[in-house]
Amino acid sequence: MSIIVEKNIECILSDGIILRADVYRPDKNGTYPVLMIRLPYDKTARRYYDEYLEVPRMVQAGYVVILQDVRGRFASEGEFYPFIHEGKDGYESVEWAARLPYSNGKVGLFGMSYHGYTQLATATERPPSLRAIAPVMTMADPWVDLLNGEGAMSISNFETWTLGSIVEDQLRRRNDPKAQKVQGYIDQLEEWQRYAPADEWPPMKELDPHSFFFDVMHGKVDTAFKEQMTLMGKLPKLEIPALFIGGWFDALLTPTLKAYKAYGGTKMLWVGPWTHEEMSGRAGEKFFEKAAKHIGVDQILDPTELHIQWFNHWLKGEPLSVRKPVHLYLMGEKSWSAYEEWPPPARTQVLFLDSEGQSQSRKGDGRLTDVPADSPTASLLKLDPEHPVPTRGGGVLIAGHSSGMFDIGDIQEREDVLVYTTAALEANLRLLGTVTATIWISSPTPLVDLFVRLSDVEPAGKVFNVIDTFHRQEAEDDQPVCIELEVGHTAYLLKKGHRLRLDIAASNAPRYDVNLNNGQTTKTAASGEIAYEHVYHGGSTASSITLSIV
Repeated sequence: MSIIVEKNIECILSDGIILRADVYRPDKNGTYPVLMIRLPYDKTARRYYDEYLEVPRMVQAGYVVILQDVRGRFASEGEFYPFIHEGKDGYESVEWAARLPYSNGKVGLFGMSYHGYTQLATATERPPSLRAIAPVMTMADPWVDLLNGEGAMSISNFETWTLGSIVEDQLRRRNDPKAQKVQGYIDQLEEWQRYAPADEWPPMKELDPHSFFFDVMHGKVDTAFKEQMTLMGKLPKLEIPALFIGGWFDALLTPTLKAYKAYGGTKMLWVGPWTHEEMSGRAGEKFFEKAAKHIGVDQILDPTELHIQWFNHWLKGEPLSVRKPVHLYLMGEKSWSAYEEWPPPARTQVLFLDSEGQSQSRKGDGRLTDVPADSPTASLLKLDPEHPVPTRGGGVLIAGHSSGMFDIGDIQEREDVLVYTTAALEANLRLLGTVTATIWISSPTPLVDLFVRLSDVEPAGKVFNVIDTFHRQEAEDDQPVCIELEVGHTAYLLKKGHRLRLDIAASNAPRYDVNLNNGQTTKTAASGEIAYEHVYHGGSTASSITLSIV
């Protein structure tokens, strides 16, 4: 079947703004269901035509596929401000698509990341023609999940997104000659990510000093905008079927799972060993077989075929061959498994942090044990703002940093990293679900920062990250506080002879703004001083991690 391509077809909204879209449709008379993606990025880029999903195959399967620029982006009119217009504009766009002469009136939405959010926002408006959605690696509360509200902020994620994906088109739309300077800043982005204070970031100061970037950095986002972009409270009331897809090494895995859990309609969840950048099976220095092709216990050809089957069911009434609602790739086992719910049934195992107070670096005496020590001890955790612990691996969206699993042994050599390790495992250990931690910690400064990571120590000595998290809260002068946190979500097999390791740091840069130990961070200030937190073990302040295992 040949394909008709129509460029920049106009959708006139009720306020007169024109949104434009590229349409791909079968070169054959008749009407077809419509699949649409609404995105703020260049819709002509190959990534949106045949990399993330293959648009030609979707057309061959009997769909009209529409790629639409959201308000204020590329060929569409209006002013772009992240997230706030996507619900209402999405409603009108869906109903416009349903009225097209080659549409049969049934519409599905697909897309990842920002354009996963556009689907959820549209669904909360309940357009009558919307029959199913497929949000991939996304969020329902961007103020918390991307912009990080008033907590620790993934500064470099936001800088990378704004400079690398947004500002150039904003400048070109105004015929601003500074658009020519954007690439130069992008080429030096790794260096600029070290600049402090971030709320006076020179690249955006020069390029677009009135950008939403500074609304976020200066805490001036309108309260009504925050409420408008937050969807979590609306998800339980939705009935539109939704296919959620996440990646074990995606920066938005936790928001994706949070949205899935809250969603009220018929839903399905797939999580593979994928990153935000690719779904090939490559994740950093590791490669996972059976992650790109013949996925799931039902051996679906690939993510494009999964989408086609999902929409065939809800837009065409065809049977759905996938039997269970939750499908997880089991890392270390080269296989998938299907479950009735997330998280799957599992039992818990608690491991306690133990040390004589010398757990600094992997050469120290830090241990993970089955029982807590009777006597309390504490290890000093150094934070030097001039030399923060570097970001490596995990789920990141930072220029110059890749997501996935990497050897982090050299990081665990640092004296400002506390390291706790089990004995060699006598049998395989299968992690499945959410790992949590209870950390007793104190700080002599107004803020306490805590980066916690779980890793797999191979018999030959290499150490690969598995999951991690970062937490910040206010502290009272050297008073121990108990912090409960989720370390992360995973499905991972640690093999017999391997060791499980937990490391703790007080920084992770450039991923997060650095605590300057004076009540400020590199978000708003530049200079600080060295300080020492205390992490406690044993007695009444026994720090621990809780594994979810099968």
